Amino acid sequence: MRAPSLLLLVIIALSPTLPNAEAGPLEQRWRITTLAGMPADPAGDISFGDGQISGSTACNHFGGTYAKGDDGAIALEVGRMTRRACSGVAAERERAFLEAMKATRRYTVAGNKLELLDAKDNQLAMLDAAPDATLVGPRHKIVSYLKDNGLHSVPAGSGTHVTFADGRIEGSTGCTAFAGTYTIADPDKVRIQIDATRAEIQPCPPGRAEQDAAILAAFPLADSFDTSRNLVRVLEADKGWAVLWLTPDTW
Repeated sequence: MRAPSLLLLVIIALSPTLPNAEAGPLEQRWRITTLAGMPADPAGDISFGDGQISGSTACNHFGGTYAKGDDGAIALEVGRMTRRACSGVAAERERAFLEAMKATRRYTVAGNKLELLDAKDNQLAMLDAAPDATLVGPRHKIVSYLKDNGLHSVPAGSGTHVTFADGRIEGSTGCTAFAGTYTIADPDKVRIQIDATRAEIQPCPPGRAEQDAAILAAFPLADSFDTSRNLVRVLEADKGWAVLWLTPDTW
């Protein structure tokens, strides 16, 4: 009986442990610029904080954990992901990013650059420090919309987008171009009015018409918004739910 016990102790002693250190330059949001040495700007982002990771690939959102050790040692584990269908470049970049995170064993931070390295110090990915998303200014992809009291994901490649700037809103549902106005009274309060629409695809493809109508109907319901990482949630606070999810449309 003693031999197995000693063997168990040896295995435990040799197993790597990566206790999380205090927050440092790693603990912020980073945007991917290269994967396996090839330009991939953008291919998603990742945020570090309190032992938790969250972010997006070129298609899906994910969450998980990380643990840091001495001399830049790190282990990343993706624990949950959304299930939007990906194809083409988005699918390739998502696969490459997930593989890079799984293989990461060390990191370095130099200024606004983060480098992820494998066990042999080969570069897996380079990332740039990135601020959180903002509602006003950038063009956003519409990635989810309210329908039947629940959020529905927009299929990749639908062409849905919206821009808030100088009190005007402009965008497309993928079938219909729209324009209108918005006002922000407090830092997180918003009112949106759609006052012009124009069919871009006639007739709207099967299955897309409901998405088209639901996105247009969601905007007037909004009364507030919040931001986190690269996500803007447009909210109907009285109901306690989001009517739209937006992410920067950078690729």
